[in-house]
Amino acid sequence: MFFRPIVAALLFFCTAAPAFVQAAPARKSTVTAATPTPDERARQWLVLVDDKNYAQSWSQAGKAFQNRQNPDAWTQAGAAVREPLGAVASRDLKSVDLGRADIIVVRYDSVFAHKAAATETVTLAFQDGGWVVTDYSVK
Repeated sequence: MFFRPIVAALLFFCTAAPAFVQAAPARKSTVTAATPTPDERARQWLVLVDDKNYAQSWSQAGKAFQNRQNPDAWTQAGAAVREPLGAVASRDLKSVDLGRADIIVVRYDSVFAHKAAATETVTLAFQDGGWVVTDYSVK
């Protein structure tokens, strides 16, 4: 006799308990989905450099890049670095490294017409809601 009410109470409590338990509020993620991704954005910017469109690559770069040099200086520097290498034949993603918060370094194994093995490094920063190039080098 005494056993039935206890079992009934336990069954009731187990099925009704979820209604009494409040779930912890979901934490808001600090990571935002940015389109395009850093790799995609770096590749878009590199296409401008591949096409010798240095003025547009400068205008699409981040403030840190633009503050280091004016468009004419970048055109001269970009041409001096890239034109001796010739046309890009291939570009394969080597690594994506999170340097600091909102800074990403993307490296590519690249092949050019006049250089069979090169590493291109593109540094991007999250600025104004998207990824922008802040530095570029090729070795």
